Amino acid sequence: MQAYWDDDPADVSINAICSMAEVSKPALYRVFGGEDGLNRAVLDRYAEQVLVDIFDILARGAPLEETLEALVHFASEDPKMATGCVFYKMRAGKHRLGPMTRGRVEEIYTGAVEAFTTYLEARRTVGDWRDDVAPRTAARYVVEQIGLALTQRAAGEAPNQVRDTLKLAVSAIQAT
Repeated sequence: MQAYWDDDPADVSINAICSMAEVSKPALYRVFGGEDGLNRAVLDRYAEQVLVDIFDILARGAPLEETLEALVHFASEDPKMATGCVFYKMRAGKHRLGPMTRGRVEEIYTGAVEAFTTYLEARRTVGDWRDDVAPRTAARYVVEQIGLALTQRAAGEAPNQVRDTLKLAVSAIQAT
């Protein structure tokens, strides 16, 4: 997982992973069934250890401004996100992934959009976001903006620049 986090997953060879893990290639294939199984396992572990933080922010049910600030902080300033996001790296290169991993990428994306949609529908009743936009559309927009911010972090952009850009982007759904 760390190798994929530090670099683009497409740039990390199975041989390099075997060397880092000090296992043989046949052993890796026995455990994971191949590269697709390994990628799927990495993505599952990443979701459990990292992406859960985003879902936890939404589950708090805090006001929109507070929630967006927490998400902006996570994407732009959290030290563990300095090299970007394994999920977004895999999503960007999903054409290179096997069917199990592509399916898991779509499950995670759909889950994120659903979580944001549910959050926004709940916030609609208190009027702290622009409700002239469908909740699912706003949810997809925010998910994509976070992905862009994490991609900018992976490209080495300064956290304060990423933060300022993401704050501007997500302000589009706040009530005026």
